[in-house]
Amino acid sequence: MGRLSRSEAFPSLMPSCHVFPMQVMTTAVGLCVLFFSAANAPAQESEAPVEESQGFSGIRGANYVPSYASTSVGAWKDFDPQVVDRELALARRLSLNSVRVFLQYVVYEDDPQAFVKHVDRFVELADSHKIRPMFVLFDSCFGNEPSLAKADSPTWVNNPGYSRIGKEHWPQLERYVSDVVTRFRGDPRVLMWDIMNEPMADFAHVTRAERDAIWEFCRHFCKFVKRIDPQRPITVGHAVVEYIPKTIDLVDVASVHSYSPHEEWLDNDLDLTFGYARPAGKPVIVTEFGNPGAGQPYEMALDVIERRQIGFYFWELMIGKVQFREMSGIVYPDGTIREPVAVARLLGFPVKRQGGIPLKQAPDTSELKRLLDDPDRWPELLDKVGQLPRKRETVMATIHPLAAIGRVAARPSSDAMEIFELGLTIGQLFRMKRDTEALDHYDRLLELVGQVVERRSEERSKPTPEP
Repeated sequence: MGRLSRSEAFPSLMPSCHVFPMQVMTTAVGLCVLFFSAANAPAQESEAPVEESQGFSGIRGANYVPSYASTSVGAWKDFDPQVVDRELALARRLSLNSVRVFLQYVVYEDDPQAFVKHVDRFVELADSHKIRPMFVLFDSCFGNEPSLAKADSPTWVNNPGYSRIGKEHWPQLERYVSDVVTRFRGDPRVLMWDIMNEPMADFAHVTRAERDAIWEFCRHFCKFVKRIDPQRPITVGHAVVEYIPKTIDLVDVASVHSYSPHEEWLDNDLDLTFGYARPAGKPVIVTEFGNPGAGQPYEMALDVIERRQIGFYFWELMIGKVQFREMSGIVYPDGTIREPVAVARLLGFPVKRQGGIPLKQAPDTSELKRLLDDPDRWPELLDKVGQLPRKRETVMATIHPLAAIGRVAARPSSDAMEIFELGLTIGQLFRMKRDTEALDHYDRLLELVGQVVERRSEERSKPTPEP
């Protein structure tokens, strides 16, 4: 790949696996956190040309599975451009400039022409929002075999499935890759190809022979894609840092996933990633992070990643149908959000972790709300308040609920304004030691609230006229 300037590589970027099973499986968590301090790998010989890392540091992206889909099969089998358009607009509102999107061979296999047409439409929609997609061509995560029948599977499926990675299947898969990659060769709207997501996250095929077959498959298609589209960067999204040396000689960008729940651990993952990437002359991006449900808050990870000026894709944009929705995700399909802090951080407002002014504890107004929502209780309350002794302490304790009931009952009449002013004045008169005036105002408040409550009760008791 030829050297590109920042502006050439990312003309529209701003300056400056889906959640790997380690979040839901304890044994896999061990892989992530126990090995983070492993020694750096020896320097690798760089066979691929190098992209300037400054351009890649400008990536602000999200992994994106449309909210109508639970799998990559469903995303393309039931492709819905209206939903995609709406959700990419949400991504842009979050100041994102890229999305990482999972393609699916079995949908292509069923209807190659329709599949490529849908991918083309996706690129058009993304471009309309100034978003450049990174497409994931294959996916080894979890090891669940894909099929059209599994479009709505509650669990994630991989691509193309272990049963299809043997060399006898490569010609068909090469046609799939060639059709997609050739369609966008030289097209600046597409940012990058991720050849295979998490090659070693296939928990169903763990023998050395099976893993060697997956690596052979992955490395073959790294070379195959570069032959077809030599100018576009390629990467492999590795589930843990230690796998990066397996493809560092073939990719243009080193890509790591880290769901480490502590800043130091995430920093260590990134240190190790750079330890592998720098000797090979390759820039680094983080293509998966963010899992609040398993202990990695978005804002914490973003603090680390942005401090180190690394391009990123968090998991994931939507809170939709994928099995990880209880663990992660930023936006609901209706455009509402789950974690305001995460959104604020994405928009460039860091969380102040030390110092600052803590918020005062808010008063509990739940009982007052229940009272205001139940007009049948108002007359009884007024009777009780009227029987209380006219003392400063008693009056000060009852002004707030009394005035609140009165204002609700009086609206929209002008009595509501007088009740509000009485409520403010009584306390101030007591503070000025003008107790007699304060009690006179309190008597007026009781009288006026009693009148508006009685009036409201009469209105509520009238029969509703028939239409």
